[in-house]
Amino acid sequence: MHMDRIDYKQALSKALVFINYKDRTCHEVREKLSKEEYPRDTIDEVVEFLCNDGFLNDRRYAEYYVVCYENRRSKYRIKTELRSKGISDDIISEVLINSDESQAYEKALSKQLSKYGLNNIEEADYQTKSKIYASLYRQGYTVTGY
Repeated sequence: MHMDRIDYKQALSKALVFINYKDRTCHEVREKLSKEEYPRDTIDEVVEFLCNDGFLNDRRYAEYYVVCYENRRSKYRIKTELRSKGISDDIISEVLINSDESQAYEKALSKQLSKYGLNNIEEADYQTKSKIYASLYRQGYTVTGY
């Protein structure tokens, strides 16, 4: 058997085991196989096969990621995390277009308020408001109102 075919079968097997546990992006599979030191053309062939057969689908991955995290994370944080997983900006924009982060913002604000023993932001003095808003900003939320 030709050495390239052996590499391909081994790489495909590794990739299938890797994606068996949870959905992965094309980028994640490429990184995994690169760490295993498979040749670039073998990696390309494996990823192409997995995409064509529906094992890998970056759009599906991004859509599901948004559904899972839109009520707990800012759009900015979701965008950053998807980018780190190799999802294109076009796909990210499309899957986030109808996403509403207001529920996630309210949860984050509520968590900050309880940290300071407050029921609403109006109870906070200027310094406490600044700390709360700074924390929300660091989490990726657009903060208005001070």
